[in-house]
Amino acid sequence: AGWIMPAPLEALDRLGRTRVVGVASARLESAARLADPRGAQAYDDLERMLDEQRPDAVYIAVPPSASVAACEAVAGRGIPFLVEKPLAATDSEGPARVAAAIAARGLVGAVGYHLRALEQLPDVRERLASDPAILVTAHWQDGTPAPAWWLREAVGGGQVVEQATHLYDLARHLVGEAEVVGAVSTRSDPVVPEGADVVDATAAVLRFVSGAVGTFANTRRQATHTVQISFTGDGPRTTIRRTSPLPGAWEVIVEGGRRTVITPPGRDPYERQAERFLDAVEAGDPGAVFATYEDAVRTDRLTRAVVAATGRPG
Repeated sequence: AGWIMPAPLEALDRLGRTRVVGVASARLESAARLADPRGAQAYDDLERMLDEQRPDAVYIAVPPSASVAACEAVAGRGIPFLVEKPLAATDSEGPARVAAAIAARGLVGAVGYHLRALEQLPDVRERLASDPAILVTAHWQDGTPAPAWWLREAVGGGQVVEQATHLYDLARHLVGEAEVVGAVSTRSDPVVPEGADVVDATAAVLRFVSGAVGTFANTRRQATHTVQISFTGDGPRTTIRRTSPLPGAWEVIVEGGRRTVITPPGRDPYERQAERFLDAVEAGDPGAVFATYEDAVRTDRLTRAVVAATGRPG
């Protein structure tokens, strides 16, 4: 029932294909804020909600340190689910257990990498197929997110694992697998804000199996946001850029010579993601979602390799 849930819930509301029957949160009042307007039951215990409501599908959006346990509880009951990224905070082994449980039951297990659901992405993929990227440059420069759990690596995982993971995932999705050549991070002393232990900024260099190279830079100490990823080949450069802090506000910019073409965000990617997830659940087709849990594990490993390359636990 946290800060991101309004986006996927409102997308489900617009689709009108489902009914919310229960909302679970560590704080009952938080669950009630989302449950009451939808005529759903509020819970402060996930397993009790699952056993009493026996839902057809579950959305999971919890602090990363609680993600593995929540996914195991849902998968263990054979319920299809969509979980927000990242797959864990510092538990590098937990996601593999969840992936194995999903595979053993043949479940639909999706991950909320909503950028894969951008309406413009098929055009980007087609452009990269004819003009492969030789350079990928990504930036996630923004302020520190508000949730208290985000400030502690043991709970939130840090910016690379929790936030910039969207850009690492999109690079994997469009260019292919990659290995980390090197990475560095920095953190002020004393840490800002007081009580935090997450780093201030990280920069990484990647090499893709395609031969392309990539630079990824992120900071949580920037007053104005710059969130984008660019793909450069022999032809026009393609950039996917967030236009505002609002979820789903992304545009695609194609720059070549004197001509620049900007494609607006189009349909809300959270809505397209939800639609694809529901279609997969109804068809019983685990591979029909935009991002399977199994594939998201590869992104999880890549971000942890970046963190490990900085000398911190990955």
